[in-house]
Amino acid sequence: MESLSKNISIARLKTISMVLVAAVFFPFFVHLIPPQNGIPIGAFLLPMFYIPFIALFAYNWKVALPIAFLAPILNFLITGNPNWEFLTVLTLELILFTGIAYLLLNGNWSKWVAAPLGYLGAKIISSLLLNFIPMVSSVPWDFFLSSITRALPGIGVLLLINFLLLMFLNKDKESEYSPN
Repeated sequence: MESLSKNISIARLKTISMVLVAAVFFPFFVHLIPPQNGIPIGAFLLPMFYIPFIALFAYNWKVALPIAFLAPILNFLITGNPNWEFLTVLTLELILFTGIAYLLLNGNWSKWVAAPLGYLGAKIISSLLLNFIPMVSSVPWDFFLSSITRALPGIGVLLLINFLLLMFLNKDKESEYSPN
């Protein structure tokens, strides 16, 4: 029994490692696109959110959550993006996004909009927290509105990814989203 548990843990670590590589390098390639009016293209397309959602859908929360936590930190250490001021906020938002999307994927209708609603929920919570813990040099309400306005194309991409995953990879995920 202990050997089986150890093998499962090693398999999960291998999976996390492989997915983490994609979660770090995909945003890197997106950031090679020149900034728009001085704003990185990642603020528009939200590439950091794609891989944790795909991992949540394809594997489970035990893979997606470590990806959401580690990807921004490793991305910062390797590429310098996101900037230091925003690193904590983005990490928090990715963790919240993963948790909210996980809960929404269990619903009948909400699974169709789990990714965009997960992003919006994470952004609302992080913006509310900025009232108490100012981690960025912006007014929380302005931060929220400017982030959402800029992210509309990325929210659309998240909706498209969500839809495509449900249409083409949905293999009765009832057991996958269980808390175990």
